[in-house]
Amino acid sequence: MFGKALAAAVLAAGAVTASAATASAAPVSPVTAQDFGACMDYAVGEYDIEPWLAHDACDAGSFEECYWVLRRADVPAQVAATACRLSFD
Repeated sequence: MFGKALAAAVLAAGAVTASAATASAAPVSPVTAQDFGACMDYAVGEYDIEPWLAHDACDAGSFEECYWVLRRADVPAQVAATACRLSFD
């Protein structure tokens, strides 16, 4: 009997801890496929950037990483910033 009560208490504490952790976590805005597609369309369609380069940039983990992938390839700063904003804004 004591074992079942202890197990129930442990499970209940775990459930409370898990729900408290998710409730206190800051909301995260994930990049969606639509954002990736808009970035790719702009970079490849509007500015004829090589598809592999645009993919690497648009699939980056942050705006800054995306931007510098494009800038290191001599993509104009305004084009790089606009393409990356489509993925990360």
